[in-house]
Amino acid sequence: IIMPYYSKGDLIRYISNNFYNINWVSKLINLKNIANGLINIHNLDIIHRDLHSGNIFFENPIYPHIGDLGISKSATESTDNNENYGIIPYMAPEIFQGRKYTKASDIYSFGMIMWELMTGRRPFWDRNHDTYLIIDISDGLRPPIVTYAPEGFIELMIECWDSNPDKRPT
Repeated sequence: IIMPYYSKGDLIRYISNNFYNINWVSKLINLKNIANGLINIHNLDIIHRDLHSGNIFFENPIYPHIGDLGISKSATESTDNNENYGIIPYMAPEIFQGRKYTKASDIYSFGMIMWELMTGRRPFWDRNHDTYLIIDISDGLRPPIVTYAPEGFIELMIECWDSNPDKRPT
């Protein structure tokens, strides 16, 4: 897969270099554009399976691009080989339980991206990404709600990372 070069880097760099200068309007525009990109991927019946801030790229500060579709698969593909892909804090709890990646798994990851853009920190930045974190996430651990956000933002974020994939927004 050949991807274009994005001179502004990824979402991690965007947040770390600009966090205190990114107002809520810009955050919401970015999240809307990331969501639209994910909708486009899902409308093609593709599951990203590795959605995180390192795979969202910028050429322009309000036009993020979802990249690194290298491990994405068709939503209709019947096997996952029970392999886990991704960065633990962004992985949906059902994946750790051996269930298939679904569009709802990507929505969980989007919820973690919402949290990251809200707080300026990567989810579970202060924890080792190990079996203990996997167990805690499977048991319902989510990052703390620590900051003010526009009405409806926190509620949507919590819906995105619901333990039950059937309750996540589509």
